[in-house]
Amino acid sequence: MKRLQRPRINSSIAVGTALVMALSGCAVNPQTGQLQPSQAMAGLGHRITHGFKSIYDSPNPCSNNDRNIAMTVGAIAGGVIGYLNHGAKGAIVGAAVGAGGGFLVGHLMDARRCKLYKIAQANHLRLVSATITPGKLGLQGTNPSTAIGLDVQLQNRGDEFQPGTATLTPQARTYLAQIAGQYTPGTIAQTLPANATPPQRAQAKEHVVLIVGHTDAQDAASGADLAKLSQARARAVAQVFARNGVPAANIFYQGAGDALPIASNATAQGREANNRVQFVDVPTKSDLQHYLRGRTVNPIDYGLSKMPTVAASAAGSTEGAATVTARKRPGWKRPGRPTRVAGVSYAKRERIRRIAREKHLRHAVFVSGYNFGGGPIRSTGKTIDLGAPLNHSMFHIVSEAHADAPVLIGSCLTDRPRPATAVRNLETGRALPPRDFVPGFYGTAWATDAKGNLVAITNATVPLDSGASIPDPTVYIYRNYHGNIHQKPSFVAKADVNVYRGSLETVYRVFLHGPAQCLDLVVPSGEFAGPGNLYYANRGDQYLATPQFAMQSVKR
Repeated sequence: MKRLQRPRINSSIAVGTALVMALSGCAVNPQTGQLQPSQAMAGLGHRITHGFKSIYDSPNPCSNNDRNIAMTVGAIAGGVIGYLNHGAKGAIVGAAVGAGGGFLVGHLMDARRCKLYKIAQANHLRLVSATITPGKLGLQGTNPSTAIGLDVQLQNRGDEFQPGTATLTPQARTYLAQIAGQYTPGTIAQTLPANATPPQRAQAKEHVVLIVGHTDAQDAASGADLAKLSQARARAVAQVFARNGVPAANIFYQGAGDALPIASNATAQGREANNRVQFVDVPTKSDLQHYLRGRTVNPIDYGLSKMPTVAASAAGSTEGAATVTARKRPGWKRPGRPTRVAGVSYAKRERIRRIAREKHLRHAVFVSGYNFGGGPIRSTGKTIDLGAPLNHSMFHIVSEAHADAPVLIGSCLTDRPRPATAVRNLETGRALPPRDFVPGFYGTAWATDAKGNLVAITNATVPLDSGASIPDPTVYIYRNYHGNIHQKPSFVAKADVNVYRGSLETVYRVFLHGPAQCLDLVVPSGEFAGPGNLYYANRGDQYLATPQFAMQSVKR
């Protein structure tokens, strides 16, 4: 009898698995054995996606998609487990229990999404949303496809704040108060179905909300500090949520600046999509940290090839052994008279001062000429192949034309710093620290010998969260270093950093603004050493040196 029953059990599991895959729009590739999008998903072109599209997706935001998915997945899981334990009768009971639990969670998400879209329509707002599931957070559970939260992206209209400030306009306060009302404990209590248990109601009321302010790369031309301005604006929106009944202890906020694009900054349409405010709600703070850990960016969306080559332009104007580097900062001021350097005439100093003024640079710094090796280049630097993008984000806008194409980015000469602020709690003001880091970049030190010059980077830290605030490392350069441990560095500075990650490599991009303009530390995945593309000016030419960096062990 056991032999006769086993095929029935296996077939039940197979049917359940097939249904779950169908609901998530997946099929199995017969050659690789891996999940892939089904044929029904192909050819969608430029679209908004949050994982694979399912047969339950509908243009109508009030179509109970999440409830239907949660009920079906819950019924399948409950039915299979019930069958294995108690046969056919157990399958029926298990399916009913699973559907009921899925209904509770999915109903809440559907109701919230429907209300938000109605608010958006009434106020002429552009809003899109994506469900958050345990599977997308990397959590283990019986129902990995059940909705437990919502990721909402609200495109800025341009009239939310007074220009250049974090002061909300009256019309923005009105519709943001309406949005905030959908996250209050009272609204949640009214939305839950009558059969919700007291523990379920209590947990639903404790959902945490993250509010993130985003802007686009074009706003950097205004000279504003995008990270701090977007943080102040996110906090202003968070305060609206608190005033309208959301507990301040459950609210987190962040200013991401232009560090987390969801579309290409190379197009006007993409820049509009990137200029947005984001609302994320999940059951617990731990779930929020899992959400943050999974945020990734396709570096193509930064539009690096379109960035101005400020460092290269400034460096190319120097003569002789003296070089000039520049650092663009918010709140531009006219540069003062350049520092006198031996052997540099007054005419040369005035020429460099004029270049700094024309480039809108806050200050110019003279440094003596260094020789890091390498040779002159006549381009904007070395292109870097990161491999395939890390498209594990909860929410992103992708184009099939480059969704799986290798990510090629320009050098640090074509880039600028792109900082974000920390995620903070509204009630306490405390930062939510990242929990996971890229291997080799957890407060570590990296060093190399560049033609007799020791170049060391300390406190190199890269959170797995692509939208996290990256600590500034300290860079030390010892000119003509001969192993003397008492030798003082000839250059010490805190440096701005950008990080770009792909399937093949991680690029730790350091803006030096000193003896060298910048450095691209290229580390292959799983390795603890890699080449550093070091750009510096030498006798009027732009030079590129490629010394080998290695992570330094720390003795305890």
